Amino acid sequence: MAITVFAKANDTQSTPQSSPTPVSVLNVSFQEQLEIFSTWPATVTAKRQSNLGFERGGLIAQVLVDVGDKVQKGDKLASLNTNTQMADLEAAKATIDQNKANLNIALATTKRQQALASAGHISSQRLEEIIATKYSAKASLAAAKAQHKAILARLELSHIIAPFDGTITRRLLDEGAISSPGLPVLEIIESDELELIVGLPHKQAAALQDGQEFQITTRAGKATVRFRKSTNVINPTTQTVTVVFDFTKEGVLPIPGQSARIQLKDQMQQRGFLVPITALREGRRGLWTLYTLVPKENGSKFILSPVPVEILHTGEKQVYVRGPVEEGTMFLQSSGQNTVVGMIVTPTNASSNE
Repeated sequence: MAITVFAKANDTQSTPQSSPTPVSVLNVSFQEQLEIFSTWPATVTAKRQSNLGFERGGLIAQVLVDVGDKVQKGDKLASLNTNTQMADLEAAKATIDQNKANLNIALATTKRQQALASAGHISSQRLEEIIATKYSAKASLAAAKAQHKAILARLELSHIIAPFDGTITRRLLDEGAISSPGLPVLEIIESDELELIVGLPHKQAAALQDGQEFQITTRAGKATVRFRKSTNVINPTTQTVTVVFDFTKEGVLPIPGQSARIQLKDQMQQRGFLVPITALREGRRGLWTLYTLVPKENGSKFILSPVPVEILHTGEKQVYVRGPVEEGTMFLQSSGQNTVVGMIVTPTNASSNE
């Protein structure tokens, strides 16, 4: 028995104590609020886009532009056949000349008859008739000039003029086609003046300020937009408010119709702290567990202790949580399969997670 007891005591003294496992840790650093960046889909559109047609009907004689052509404001884009209007215009000019001649004769006659009336050679009634003829000639000339202007106006309606600088995106009719009044012939967009249309929740839309700038991402690259206006009306289908941004000169200008993504910043007014996603382990009842380090003996060794935390916001690599821990508490940076509750560890580093 003595030999057995001695052997067991000797085995106990020779068995080495298990050494603590070194782990990488972070310190809890509380903050009163969190800046949240959210990304929203958007659409790039032209500020102005128009379907162009003739104000009167007729045979299309010329279409001077094609799809993709850039045009300037005031450029002639298409014309109708104007043979009839040109003939009417020549007739109107002849009528004006005729009425000018009649007026000149009436003026000369009136002048002579007034001299005769002063000498008593003609009656007052005759003079009044001659004066009336003069006024009739003036009225006829005015009517001829008005007719001339009306024909010129109809000629102007025979052309499509570019209403602004832009790019032709569609050509719907060609030469030889019969166009009705208002029928679209060409489509033009203001390609150099773009805007961004975004649907945002009402709270975020209301927080935007005039002139505030944001960065967007498209397939063409990154660009900067400036807040212009909001409709302040909630769409019943999407439950969002339509917000309009103008493009600045910074970045790559996209193409109208492209999709984009805009990043907005918001503030979460909630006390909590940031931890890496790898530091969390799934717990019970929708909560998550954070492994904290509890001091043991003289403080050189620590025991892993689970603490339940609630996730307030999830980011790409970090989560914002709250839970029953104190400022500066150490926790595992990564709670893998090789870490268990009650495990004795020693920290290899300790820093705040920012």
